Amino acid sequence: MTKSPPFRGSNPSHLSRSTKMKILLLLATTLIFTVAGAMSDETPKSLGFTFPDEWGEHRGTMMIFPAEHSYGRKTKELRKEFVNIAEAIAKNEAVEVFCFETETDACRKLLGDNPNIRIHSGDYSIDWARDNAPMVLRDKDGRLASAGFRFNGWGEKYRGWENDIETRDNISREIGWPIFHSDLVLEGGAIEIGGKVGIVTESCVLNPNRTNWSKEKVEEELKNMLGLEKIIWIKSGLMPDQITDGHVDGLLKFVAKDTVLLHTTDLESDINYRICQDAKRVLLANGLKVVELPLMDDIVHMNFYIGSNGDVAYVPICGDPEQDEPALKVIRTLYKKVIPIMSVNMAEEGGGIHCFTQQIPR
Repeated sequence: MTKSPPFRGSNPSHLSRSTKMKILLLLATTLIFTVAGAMSDETPKSLGFTFPDEWGEHRGTMMIFPAEHSYGRKTKELRKEFVNIAEAIAKNEAVEVFCFETETDACRKLLGDNPNIRIHSGDYSIDWARDNAPMVLRDKDGRLASAGFRFNGWGEKYRGWENDIETRDNISREIGWPIFHSDLVLEGGAIEIGGKVGIVTESCVLNPNRTNWSKEKVEEELKNMLGLEKIIWIKSGLMPDQITDGHVDGLLKFVAKDTVLLHTTDLESDINYRICQDAKRVLLANGLKVVELPLMDDIVHMNFYIGSNGDVAYVPICGDPEQDEPALKVIRTLYKKVIPIMSVNMAEEGGGIHCFTQQIPR
């Protein structure tokens, strides 16, 4: 797989002077941000950058178009769900869709008529934007930058993961965000953030297939990279989970700075009964309010996405009212508008609407 250059288009000698100047300025700005951490004690946190809450105002939402070489015969149905999500979000905010170069025509055919969706073509083949699109930081002056954590295919889980390690940086360069690089492996779905508090699971973030760092070193890096003051550790995410090793965004979600929505089950024989109860104890011990969301069999309703300004929630459903309605009833108490979207194929591939999206703060 050939990597895309930082700037795509015509031969540089054919570019206008103003375009060349913009490119030079972007390169200089990127260099300042990426080198600062390596040559001094400066971090995103020390420079005033934080990771804004998902329920804040968005400039838009990032999504990555499902590539056929990743899903084969499942691609068509997965893309239907992708389109439904993108078009639903586009009614509320701009959507930036990144597609692999060979998939551009298919992407434009499905989404090109929507004026609030912009399509980017390049080296963007991993479609879980939550995990491998940039985690976008903002400082007090409204400047944006990318938290450039490493990606290693969820612990080297699939063949060819090495081809996808630059997706996050490629997107940052495409949009023009400076990058703060980190040696820590972290998917976006592995951390849930509210205010300046982050929640992670040990089963994922400390997994030997991600890192050999100590818990203390990981915690310090998360604080410095994301502008956080506190990290709360949960032993495990939902199980069994052979894909993400227990991403926290399947277990719980900040719905306010002091309130967490948590999946729970009454079935004591379920492996997740103890996991959810342990998580509840930890959250309460850290002074957080807990709202319980019933855990169902066919889909993880927790994996929903909060739209710009926090007024709307896009919730994955399986189409079975007995499973969907108990969860939707709880979520409807939290948001002015709840938009259920069929996400069965997505769930079969190990994700949900939150996994398919990553917010761009305003």
